[in-house]
Amino acid sequence: MSPDAEVDDGLIHCFVIRNISVFNSLTLGTSLFFGNLKDHKDVDYFTAKEVYVRSDEAIRTNVDGEEGPALPIHIRVLPRHIEVIIPEEV
Repeated sequence: MSPDAEVDDGLIHCFVIRNISVFNSLTLGTSLFFGNLKDHKDVDYFTAKEVYVRSDEAIRTNVDGEEGPALPIHIRVLPRHIEVIIPEEV
Protein backbone atom coordinates (compact mmCIF):
# COMPACT_ATOMS: atom_id res chain seq x y z
CA MET A 1 0.00 0.00 0.00
CA SER A 2 2.84 2.37 0.79
CA PRO A 3 6.04 1.74 -1.19
CA ASP A 4 7.88 4.25 1.04
CA ALA A 5 7.11 2.25 4.21
CA GLU A 6 9.79 0.17 5.87
CA VAL A 7 8.99 -2.60 8.34
CA ASP A 8 11.26 -0.97 10.93
CA ASP A 9 10.66 2.73 10.22
CA GLY A 10 8.80 3.21 13.52
CA LEU A 11 5.85 4.90 11.80
CA ILE A 12 2.16 4.21 11.29
CA HIS A 13 1.27 4.83 7.63
CA CYS A 14 -2.30 6.15 7.58
CA PHE A 15 -4.71 6.39 4.65
CA VAL A 16 -7.97 8.27 5.12
CA ILE A 17 -10.29 7.56 2.19
CA ARG A 18 -13.07 10.06 1.46
CA ASN A 19 -15.99 9.73 -0.94
CA ILE A 20 -16.28 5.97 -1.39
CA SER A 21 -18.66 5.39 -4.28
CA VAL A 22 -18.85 2.58 -6.85
CA PHE A 23 -16.87 4.61 -9.41
CA ASN A 24 -14.39 5.83 -6.83
CA SER A 25 -13.83 2.25 -5.64
CA LEU A 26 -12.54 1.43 -9.12
CA THR A 27 -10.10 4.34 -9.20
CA LEU A 28 -9.01 3.64 -5.61
CA GLY A 29 -8.41 -0.02 -6.47
CA THR A 30 -6.31 0.97 -9.48
CA SER A 31 -4.26 3.38 -7.35
CA LEU A 32 -3.77 0.68 -4.73
CA PHE A 33 -2.70 -1.87 -7.35
CA PHE A 34 -0.07 0.48 -8.83
CA GLY A 35 1.26 1.52 -5.40
CA ASN A 36 0.20 5.16 -5.58
CA LEU A 37 -2.87 5.18 -3.30
CA LYS A 38 -1.48 8.11 -1.34
CA ASP A 39 -1.59 10.23 -4.52
CA HIS A 40 -5.31 9.61 -5.15
CA LYS A 41 -7.41 12.81 -5.00
CA ASP A 42 -9.75 11.35 -2.35
CA VAL A 43 -7.04 10.00 -0.05
CA ASP A 44 -5.31 11.81 2.78
CA TYR A 45 -2.00 10.12 3.65
CA PHE A 46 0.18 10.81 6.66
CA THR A 47 2.61 9.07 8.98
CA ALA A 48 2.68 9.22 12.76
CA LYS A 49 4.06 7.44 15.79
CA GLU A 50 0.68 7.63 17.55
CA VAL A 51 -2.89 7.97 16.24
CA TYR A 52 -6.24 8.40 18.01
CA VAL A 53 -9.39 7.95 15.93
CA ARG A 54 -12.97 8.51 17.05
CA SER A 55 -16.37 8.85 15.40
CA ASP A 56 -19.92 9.69 16.37
CA GLU A 57 -20.97 6.58 14.42
CA ALA A 58 -20.29 2.94 15.41
CA ILE A 59 -17.45 1.97 13.08
CA ARG A 60 -15.28 -1.19 13.14
CA THR A 61 -11.59 -0.88 12.37
CA ASN A 62 -9.12 -2.81 10.23
CA VAL A 63 -5.62 -3.03 11.69
CA ASP A 64 -2.88 -4.59 9.55
CA GLY A 65 -5.50 -6.42 7.50
CA GLU A 66 -7.24 -7.90 10.53
CA GLU A 67 -10.57 -6.89 12.04
CA GLY A 68 -9.89 -4.57 14.93
CA PRO A 69 -11.96 -3.05 17.72
CA ALA A 70 -14.74 -0.52 17.22
CA LEU A 71 -13.88 3.18 17.43
CA PRO A 72 -12.55 4.95 19.37
CA ILE A 73 -9.09 3.46 18.96
CA HIS A 74 -5.63 4.53 20.10
CA ILE A 75 -2.72 3.10 18.09
CA ARG A 76 0.96 3.68 18.77
CA VAL A 77 4.28 2.27 17.66
CA LEU A 78 6.09 0.15 20.22
CA PRO A 79 9.73 0.12 19.03
CA ARG A 80 11.61 -3.14 19.55
CA HIS A 81 8.51 -4.63 21.19
CA ILE A 82 8.69 -8.02 19.48
CA GLU A 83 11.79 -10.16 19.75
CA VAL A 84 12.57 -12.01 16.52
CA ILE A 85 14.91 -15.02 16.54
CA ILE A 86 16.73 -15.66 13.29
CA PRO A 87 18.67 -18.92 12.77
CA GLU A 88 22.38 -18.68 12.06
CA GLU A 89 23.51 -19.27 8.52
CA VAL A 90 25.29 -22.60 7.94
